[in-house]
Amino acid sequence: MKIDPKLTVNLGNEAFSETPFPDSVDDAVLWRRFKSGSESAFIEIYRKFFDGLFVYGCQFTKREELVEDAVQDLFLDLRRRREKLGDTDNIRFYLFVSLKRRLVRELSKWYNRWEGFSGEIVFQASLPHEQFLIQQQLDEQTAKNLSKAVSRLPAKKREILYYFYYENLTYEQIREIMDFRKVKSVRNLLYETIGILRSTFPK
Repeated sequence: MKIDPKLTVNLGNEAFSETPFPDSVDDAVLWRRFKSGSESAFIEIYRKFFDGLFVYGCQFTKREELVEDAVQDLFLDLRRRREKLGDTDNIRFYLFVSLKRRLVRELSKWYNRWEGFSGEIVFQASLPHEQFLIQQQLDEQTAKNLSKAVSRLPAKKREILYYFYYENLTYEQIREIMDFRKVKSVRNLLYETIGILRSTFPK
């Protein structure tokens, strides 16, 4: 992953002369260091999460340049506003929520030029099936049928599977990122989705 030159302007060697952060560093500690002005912490967060954010953003649009620009701009804004940011012990989730909100704004601007936009971005990607197979204890012979079943799901059902099985988000985190009012709504949608997939396979 190549660091955008815009993000390292005026850093000099400071960001790279500090002691590197170990992979096991706690998110809360890394975030506090970043907020307190550590450029090495900022670069570490960028390196650690950029690729995952890009992959996540591409679940909502095939316009990769727009996603890449949105991720880069997100980090630029974080750097500018670091002293005003709240605390977090889960940087990945914090960045996911921030990126999705940013993509809504950017896609709204783009769609409004052509066809109008409802304010809701749609989860577009088909999901890999391996993790679902493992967690549901299904054998590999069902993989092809499962993949087809997932691809036929409505966008919100595919999105909730992505968060729960592939990103391991909690019900409360899914509620926040999908803008549900209650955790119960998350559970209901997830159970309904799993039920649809299970009904695909003979008992």
